[in-house]
Amino acid sequence: MLSLLCISTCSATRYYQEDDLAMLIRAIISGYTFACTSIFIKLSHQMLQLSIDRLMELEKEVARHDICNFTPPTKSVMDALLTPYKPFISVESTGLHRIPSNTPHLFVSNHSLYGIEMPLLLNQLYQHKDVFPRGLADHFHFATLNGPIIRAFGAVDGTRENVDALMEKGESVLVYPGGGHEVLKHSSVPRYELMWKQRLGFARCAIKHGYPILPCACVGTEDMFESVCDIPTGYKGMVLPISVTSPCKVQKCFFWFGTPIETKQYNGEYTCDEYAQEVRDKTKMAIEAGIKELKEKQASDPERYTVDQYKSKIRRKFCSSSVSAAVSDDEHSLKED
Repeated sequence: MLSLLCISTCSATRYYQEDDLAMLIRAIISGYTFACTSIFIKLSHQMLQLSIDRLMELEKEVARHDICNFTPPTKSVMDALLTPYKPFISVESTGLHRIPSNTPHLFVSNHSLYGIEMPLLLNQLYQHKDVFPRGLADHFHFATLNGPIIRAFGAVDGTRENVDALMEKGESVLVYPGGGHEVLKHSSVPRYELMWKQRLGFARCAIKHGYPILPCACVGTEDMFESVCDIPTGYKGMVLPISVTSPCKVQKCFFWFGTPIETKQYNGEYTCDEYAQEVRDKTKMAIEAGIKELKEKQASDPERYTVDQYKSKIRRKFCSSSVSAAVSDDEHSLKED
């Protein structure tokens, strides 16, 4: 290869001495093209010597390495990334004390319309419990403009191989069994309704690795939108919901974290349908109870809406200024006396 480059260089020098710029460029391009072609042919021969299965194994090994060596952003960076949320959506969490910081968990939650709550959930766990769970995303997310963003937040394609890799490493994992069906739910589906169908995948993974499941719930974001229409996507019967909102509908996001559901008693028998169904049903019941609790809390919160929160802040600031002015006047009067 080096000799080829030398020949090209010598040819280029000769042409340059003849002051023929066009021939110089042709010589350089010709030598470069020949070198690249030779390298490509050599690599092709090496790939042909490998089987298709081995090439797929190598690809999986690279993907597994990338997944397991992810480094989350620092807490300050994570908090800064959510700056666009802060003027509009405040967060209130219940049950953070139930989350052990020294044990990896499988966090299972309901997904809200458009998935707005996911970064907020990750930030709550990271800032308050020093836990950064790796999110499992539906395949189609990675084919959209959203793909690089969710990868930056540590999300991976939700295959069992990827889950095995994360759990073998001892990482906490976040899964939404409703997946894309809850993110792009039809306008006819009631707000915050779980759309799990008969899925058992997350329960099998938890049983296989003896991971405790921590049920989570979220309420708030779906109440911000009013549906306009649903556009069919042609993908797994899902639609693209078109919704609108207004400043008066923007409101607080409530999170709930339940008591961990243990799976070690199943002794890793993840292929048993009965065990998997039992774990799934326990988790579903817990999350539905959490959603109900949050709805009650939401309904009784006088500062549920962002507009009301700003009104309260202005009122408190005005009252504080009035009190300070009154105290100052009293002190002034005492000095005069």
